[in-house]
Amino acid sequence: MLKLTSSLTIPSFYRPYLVGAVQFLSTFTTAVAASAGNLSAEPHFMADYLVASCGLSPEKAAEASKPLRRIKSRQQPDSVMDFFKKHGFDDSHLKKLISWYPRWLAFDVEKTLAPKFRALHDLGFTGPALTHIVLSNPVVINHSLHHVVSKIQFWRDLLGSDEHLKKFLKGNQWLLGRSIEKTIQPNLSVLKDCGISDQRITLVLKKHPRFILQKPDALRALIDRAEGLGVLPGSTMFHWALWVLFLVSQEKFDAKLEVLRGFGWSEAEFLAAFRKAPAFLTGSVSSMREKMNFLMRDSACAPSYVARHPVLLTLSLAKRLIPRNRYLEALKSKELHGGAYDVYTAMVCSEKKFLHYYVLRHIDKFPDLSELYAASFEGRNTL
Repeated sequence: MLKLTSSLTIPSFYRPYLVGAVQFLSTFTTAVAASAGNLSAEPHFMADYLVASCGLSPEKAAEASKPLRRIKSRQQPDSVMDFFKKHGFDDSHLKKLISWYPRWLAFDVEKTLAPKFRALHDLGFTGPALTHIVLSNPVVINHSLHHVVSKIQFWRDLLGSDEHLKKFLKGNQWLLGRSIEKTIQPNLSVLKDCGISDQRITLVLKKHPRFILQKPDALRALIDRAEGLGVLPGSTMFHWALWVLFLVSQEKFDAKLEVLRGFGWSEAEFLAAFRKAPAFLTGSVSSMREKMNFLMRDSACAPSYVARHPVLLTLSLAKRLIPRNRYLEALKSKELHGGAYDVYTAMVCSEKKFLHYYVLRHIDKFPDLSELYAASFEGRNTL
């Protein structure tokens, strides 16, 4: 009899079977342990690779290596890294991309990456533009080729040119990940229902593309807010009012009202100025204060005059207001124009008109005006 425990005995004729079973279990357990050891070794191999080749920290690499257990050698990730480098991606780019999407190292270069890069190249994205679109919108790699191409073509048609499309993508990360069906098209429908034409929508998008990326409910709330301020749908300023209210929160809107009240504006003047030229609210509070101080002090404008001509507050202090005022003051000293000029007219006209009306027409009588004009404007880029 074979005694196994103090309370259990096995007949001797079962002994050969028992020994065989024990040997089988021992072999099976060893095999399972070896297999488990191999599986656990694979992530460590890729973790080391991610540290050495991609610059990830050991902690980040250990986490990122988890979806890469099936990679057997360096050949696969090396092929991906080489592909990206041949298309202009440097080490910092690759560190960023691989830390976001480590599974890209398992992609088949010829079947997955090459077709997408060829499509982007055919769409006009080459050199730095290609690098940027992948870095800012990595969905071009994650999504299907048809999905990516259709989205890019949609935005190109909406903006009207390749130039604006590239500029649009440059400043808008993850743009191509936004749903056209759930966000963009509903927003376009809302704007068109307000009487805003495609041309005006495009104008707003060229100024601030993120305007169209907000949730439709948020856009409807902006419309209600604009109407509450007296800007009606269909008016020539309505699309600009929506753009400004998108950029300027209620808190900032109220803060700017208080600043201008401090200069003598009434709330009615403030709202009338907003309806006339909404963009005057896009500057900072400090910039608005500096411009009001300058216009009242150096250009002798009454607060009510600026309120009636709010476009003055949209002009650059350093590049427009100060240099033109400097020249006009010198011009006034020569007693031209009866010694006076209209600030709004002089400040808002184009450079070509300003040169013609305020400089060239007087240059025969006062030849030094051309030098005076040049001296007034030569430092405007450094003010």
